[in-house]
Amino acid sequence: MKLPRRLPSRRPRRSAGFTLIELLTVVAILGILAAILVPTTSAARNAAKKAKTRGQFAQWGAAIEAFRQEYGYYPTFESTGAGMNKVNGNTVGGTNLAAVHRFYETLVGSRRDGAALPTTTSGTPPPPQAQNSRRVQFITFTEADVVPVATTDASLTSKRGLIRDAFENTDIAVLVDRNLDGAIKIGGTGGDSIATAPTVTPPDNTGIRLAPVTSGTTPDIPPVAQGGLRLGVAFYSLPPGARTTSDFIFSWK
Repeated sequence: MKLPRRLPSRRPRRSAGFTLIELLTVVAILGILAAILVPTTSAARNAAKKAKTRGQFAQWGAAIEAFRQEYGYYPTFESTGAGMNKVNGNTVGGTNLAAVHRFYETLVGSRRDGAALPTTTSGTPPPPQAQNSRRVQFITFTEADVVPVATTDASLTSKRGLIRDAFENTDIAVLVDRNLDGAIKIGGTGGDSIATAPTVTPPDNTGIRLAPVTSGTTPDIPPVAQGGLRLGVAFYSLPPGARTTSDFIFSWK
């Protein structure tokens, strides 16, 4: 008697694709990697921009020092109004590059549009053409230093033609040792005509205004009693996201 022939068993064939569990595992791993890498990349980008901003400060400061060597004194950029002791002073951003910009014109020896400076020499403080009477060009500002007039970036429209740092910030303080005693002094009898350290705001929040610490045991700018900031030229600004004085970008730190 013949036994019935046993047919070979057929096992279900495994699909070549991923299972749901495998896909979820991969997604979870990618999410973890993104959470690790994105903040690191962002922090590295901010660190690079801070370094670039300090590099800009160094170049601008070198131009001001070259001015002093040429004329024997530091220039006065803006001594009144809301823009006092600021790089962009009281100049409003816009398309009119013939408008006076004391910082630019004093260090370049011409208008922002390339036109010659006027001949008028009276004013308080003296206009750029009176301070840089020989029209010496101490620096060349690049597009990285100046917001283009033709920009299509809506966030920069109000800043067109103004000097900026690497964070697109145009609210930048500039302090100089006007009485040439070897230090920048805030208030008191320092002789630098800086009553208080100017406040600046980060580019992403105009409601925040901060000034460097000028008192205490470890101030950003030592008070007159401690001899002031022993520099001829100093700059500072705030990066996006700044909320406290610890966020300042200083040219001397």
